[in-house]
Amino acid sequence: MCTISVAPAIDDGEFVAWFSENASRPLPSDPDEATARLIELHDEVAARFRTLCGKRPLLKINRALSALFPDFFTTLADEGKLTELYRALGGKGRAHVIHMHVAIRGMIKAIVGPAEPGTMDSVKQMCLSWFLYERITDEKEPVVARSEAVREDGLVPLPAMLRRKGLTAIKGYFQTLLGYLPTLSGDGLSEEDFRDLIRESNPTLVDGSIRTIINVVMREFDLCKRNGSVYQLSARGVNLLDSQDPKELADQLLTKILGVDYVVRTLAAGSKSKAELIAILQTVNPGWTTGFAPSALLSWLISLQVISYQPASGYALTAEGHQWNDLITWDPPTLPKVAETVIEIQEEVDAKLTLPAWATLQSRLAEAAAGNFNWDKGLIEQLHGGLWFHPVRHFAVMAGLSGSGKTQLALNYALALCGPQRAGQESVKVFPIQPGWFDTVPLLGQMNTLLQNVYDGTPFLDLLLRAAENPTSPYVAVLDEMNLSHPEQYLAPILSAMETQGVIDLHQMDEDVVGVPSQIRYPANLAIIGTVNMDETTHGLSDKVLDRAYTLEFWKIDPESYPKWSNLVSEEVRNKVKGVLRKLMEALEPVRLHFGLRTIDDVVSYLVFTQELGVDFNKALDDVLYAKVLPKLRGEHSDRLTRAMSHTQAICQEHGLARCASKVQDMLRDLNEAGSTRFWR
Repeated sequence: MCTISVAPAIDDGEFVAWFSENASRPLPSDPDEATARLIELHDEVAARFRTLCGKRPLLKINRALSALFPDFFTTLADEGKLTELYRALGGKGRAHVIHMHVAIRGMIKAIVGPAEPGTMDSVKQMCLSWFLYERITDEKEPVVARSEAVREDGLVPLPAMLRRKGLTAIKGYFQTLLGYLPTLSGDGLSEEDFRDLIRESNPTLVDGSIRTIINVVMREFDLCKRNGSVYQLSARGVNLLDSQDPKELADQLLTKILGVDYVVRTLAAGSKSKAELIAILQTVNPGWTTGFAPSALLSWLISLQVISYQPASGYALTAEGHQWNDLITWDPPTLPKVAETVIEIQEEVDAKLTLPAWATLQSRLAEAAAGNFNWDKGLIEQLHGGLWFHPVRHFAVMAGLSGSGKTQLALNYALALCGPQRAGQESVKVFPIQPGWFDTVPLLGQMNTLLQNVYDGTPFLDLLLRAAENPTSPYVAVLDEMNLSHPEQYLAPILSAMETQGVIDLHQMDEDVVGVPSQIRYPANLAIIGTVNMDETTHGLSDKVLDRAYTLEFWKIDPESYPKWSNLVSEEVRNKVKGVLRKLMEALEPVRLHFGLRTIDDVVSYLVFTQELGVDFNKALDDVLYAKVLPKLRGEHSDRLTRAMSHTQAICQEHGLARCASKVQDMLRDLNEAGSTRFWR
């Protein structure tokens, strides 16, 4: 709906008489002559309106001519959108509005056939243009919601969370934007040419700043769009180039840029000082901890002549600003205050996150463990309490023997926590940590070094984003063998952010272009469980990691807790294997060379398999202990290691494990003679 008042022209008798006479004259029968006549009439009407009203009410002129000459017009009254459709249908450059209407009607006629002037078929062909425009538009939001600057029920504001957070300051502000539009009109510019255009206006800009300005023109102000490899004016850009009127930007800025509507509505009630306005804007977006972003937004509004500034009186709305205020039919939204204290964070998390009841969690774990694991109840209690006692820092590290069931407990606890209905949506994921992770790239990804505006994401980042999008449900990341690399290196921003639900910075590009947020607040519904083995192939954990993690140890292994003893059918065999493994465990535990449930499972599975092959049980037991237990024996000379090795040799001799006993004897000799021993010589 055109908001330019035409009352001065309507009240002018000379204008009314002129328009009545010229609009009543029949058009020539020749199509080209008719088009030329309409162009002449359109331009003369616009010129007379500019003289009488100060502006050209192009939408009202278009509608009047469409009503008088419907067979030559489409239903696209907005010149910018008309230009978009014209180009999409093969039109070149920038043509006169009448020419574009006639050309589009001609394209439609060529496909669907001619329509008798003044008939319903002609009306349908006139309306078809709008549906074609809906098809070619590549905007994400519904075309009706964005297409009309003012609708009967007013503008449609976006929620605060979906708005762009302020406006980027550029040299020259609005006049700089206007300077780019003529060159972008017509067939548009390649990216290299667009960069050169920007560099001409400010030769001191670096490449990153030039990319930022392109995003300002394209995303913040919606003045151009990328069509393949070419940047062309958008519908809004075409209209602004023609009118030079900042009001072309009103609907974009009021509904999609955080803080603009708040400033306009605030100043409509009276003038404010700069300090007062900045303080108000910092309540609109608590993330604006300095005055830089609010000051940039105020500078843009001054450049657009929406507000004015006088040192004595401060900021005030201009006449143009009052027109913008008339468009605001809603209460300007604000972003919620970010929780700062532990109590505030805890209250926020409690209000959002829902964990299963403790009894439900135990029941799910028991069901998962049935016939496979017998987890110590105390360990489960420690894990659950250690993860969730803090409002944000849900981080646990499980250290201990390899094969002691750390990863299985972490995974099954996570699945029980998130529930079966969430597991299928990947609310739980195991990440095997690799040696050589020296930075955050393996977990958080990075901008592609070859392809511009492409972010190479990771499965961990996907889980992080899903957790942030669904704050009421728990998510769990299991970092398996997390100390194969230094956790304080690849987890650095995560460790910092989890302390107080801070922000993780991912990149500095335009989010709409990249498709990945530039930063993400650490989600308070994400739990991280790391498993570590402490041996010569791994790294120790720094204080930065230990200070944030709840640590659990897996050293005490009870062979009786192994759930698959029944696989050994003979009770005599079961008792012998249990006895040997228990004694070996007791002998090796003082030097922390004992073994976990995985080793016990391998021993039992080997014995079951070889029994079916007819292998002698005693030989099979000797072989599997030689292969699965003895290779872990190693160390420097000490009385404690000597006793453990001697005790191990005695156990092997006692149970007739000749091969194992001979090997341990050789290792003892090395220990006494060379001062150290290991299985591999």
